[in-house]
Amino acid sequence: MDKISTITAISGWALPKKWFAKKVANAFPGIKIQVIYPETPEKLEEAQILLRQYPADLYIGYSLGSLWLIKYSHLLPDTCIKVLLAPILSFLEKDGLGGTTSGAQLEYLFRKIKQASDQSTAVKSFFSYSDIPFSENLLNDIPDRKILLKGLDFLKSCKAKGDDTKRFLSILGENDIFLNAELLRVHIPNIDIIKGIGHAPDNLLKHLANRLNCDYKELS
Repeated sequence: MDKISTITAISGWALPKKWFAKKVANAFPGIKIQVIYPETPEKLEEAQILLRQYPADLYIGYSLGSLWLIKYSHLLPDTCIKVLLAPILSFLEKDGLGGTTSGAQLEYLFRKIKQASDQSTAVKSFFSYSDIPFSENLLNDIPDRKILLKGLDFLKSCKAKGDDTKRFLSILGENDIFLNAELLRVHIPNIDIIKGIGHAPDNLLKHLANRLNCDYKELS
């Protein structure tokens, strides 16, 4: 992996940046890690600034970050390696693009975040049924309410096509609670689906590190 010296990783929704950065660093020790959490993911201007500010040899979009990276893939250098972990083409089940969340579920979460006196409590409740555990002392490090709501708006409105992922390596856990692995394979035929794991980034990143150690020259 001597040709990869810098990684820019785009975070999933409501994740503490330091926590996610540590997960990436654990999989890629010794490599400079930069984490982006888009605050207004629907805005091209923000994407232009962030991607210009954090150039890298390897770009990783995780969960919401995968949809963001697809949307702004035209801003990425042709020579870099581009990766989607838990790739989202659409978050909503009704679109038939691999998402498993109903519109009612997303609206409920939106209201809960908007109305809660403490957004960290709402986020903790959201993560309680998924497999993305981080310690409660990191709840203070999650983005504020306004940013969280903009992220949910992005997940509600933004969609991509399978063809948009052709320049990416895509990796998904077969037990991902937010994504239908077999349906997503229809749209992304070359996706790596890893048995026995879910949405959490740890094993996805480990698989990516192993994959790139073997054949990253072919992907560059």
